Order: sequence, then C-alpha cells, then structure tokens
Amino acid sequence: MHVNNREILNLTSKCREMRDVSKKTKLLEYINQMLPTESRIRLPSLITGDGIDNLLSWIEVKISPPIYGLATP
Repeated sequence: MHVNNREILNLTSKCREMRDVSKKTKLLEYINQMLPTESRIRLPSLITGDGIDNLLSWIEVKISPPIYGLATP
C-alpha cells in the first residue's frame, strides 16, 4: 500500500472519531484533496455526520488493496 494511502486511512479513522460535524467536514475536505484527481468526491454544501461517515467508507474501499484477490468494479 502506498504511504499516502496509509496516511489517508489513518485520517479517515481520526475523522470517524470526531463528534464535531464542522471539524469532520474540514478533515474530509483535506482527505479529499489528498486523493488522486480522478477519485475525488464532489462534496455537498450541507452534509451530516452520517453522510461524512458514508463518504469515508467509500474512500476506504477505493484506496484499500483488494481482499483475497477480489477487486471492486
């Protein structure tokens, strides 16, 4: 796994632990900027904590290595 991917995964974990939606949003924006251009997310202007967690899950799936040789389409 690329070092940048490890850092992104660590940041997604930290973001999940935050309770303040404003801080979570700022960290999600930072994580999004770290992603390759083709993988970046168009973030909505209004988002809930659950919405942020869903986007973090999507990011984790996209940058994590395949498990048991399975790849996401």
